[in-house]
Amino acid sequence: MKKVILSLAVLSTLFISCTNDEKVVIEEPVVVEVPDTYTFTRGGLSTISFTGQTARLNMTASLMEKLNTENVSSSSLLTMFNEGTGFSDAALNSSGKKLGNKTAAYGDASVQPKIEGFLTEYAEDVSTNFSTDAAVGVAGSHTGNAGRTVRINAKGMELNQVFAKSLIGALVMDQVAHGYLSASKIGDDVDNDATALGAGEYTPMEHHFDEGFGYVYGQEADINEAATLAGSGVLYAKYLKKVNLSEEVGLATEIYDAFKKGRAAIVANDSELRDAQAEIIKIKMSRVILHKAAYYLRGAAEAKAASSIDYADYFHGLSEGYGFVLSLQFTYDQNGISYFSHAEVNTMLSTLEAGNGFWDRTPAELNEIAEQIEAKI
Repeated sequence: MKKVILSLAVLSTLFISCTNDEKVVIEEPVVVEVPDTYTFTRGGLSTISFTGQTARLNMTASLMEKLNTENVSSSSLLTMFNEGTGFSDAALNSSGKKLGNKTAAYGDASVQPKIEGFLTEYAEDVSTNFSTDAAVGVAGSHTGNAGRTVRINAKGMELNQVFAKSLIGALVMDQVAHGYLSASKIGDDVDNDATALGAGEYTPMEHHFDEGFGYVYGQEADINEAATLAGSGVLYAKYLKKVNLSEEVGLATEIYDAFKKGRAAIVANDSELRDAQAEIIKIKMSRVILHKAAYYLRGAAEAKAASSIDYADYFHGLSEGYGFVLSLQFTYDQNGISYFSHAEVNTMLSTLEAGNGFWDRTPAELNEIAEQIEAKI
């Protein structure tokens, strides 16, 4: 544990009489104890809890597997998504957690049904056509030159990839940036009185901050500093690792350190430091979505321009890009708004889906959208 003086707050107030009867207030520095890893205790027991977030991340992984299964019913997929039951893991079924009600909870009302529609379309149009050779306007299976097999809809969209990458924004980013790290969850009006708490108990503010942390690191085996590079699961942490190793080295450490400092600031009742770290987290987390949206669009453009097109790789990569583009509307910039509005994102998605969808897209179209996104990085 290292003690770092990070900001000022009034610990004690001294009133000094002056000749003009004014009083001078002297502020003493608050020492915020920032741990080496995300470890916080009270009475010797951990005060960190984010089991609900881990459950939802595991539900997403299970649903993604189902979206590569033959003859699955739409009702079973929607039950898993909206009711949090029907999983092979009994612990998930009894967790009381759901994905549907947490998806795009702070976003446009049309997004949740759109993502729900990916599940229905997969069940009704893709899972029933595994033995059909996919073609323009025809859902089915396609195996590429390198041996990859994709299950795609009539527009060439691999819906398990679209679904998962859409939830990186609509679930993870939405819940962290616009939910748990917002003023409504960690602002000064939120209860943070720990005076009567026993060992291992936490304040509502502490818990909210931990829940935000859980959406990023909830599938890691150990939430120590090394876990920032583990990249476990199928959602945000996986792509944080990728960006940290390529497009923006050090980003993972910046985000993890901000989580540590922000939580330590809550323990110390330092609202200024808490809010500053929350802003860092939200802005830095958004960079992963910006980077990967552009990356997959560029990659798909390159694949489509190749002399011998591997359509399986092309469809797979562009499906990932589509999901990341959808996720852009849940990002958070220096002004506290999304880098791209819901309307701007819908324009991009409409371009990708136009006509015969991915079959029709040209490298120029994909590169143009990528340029728009890269301009924000």
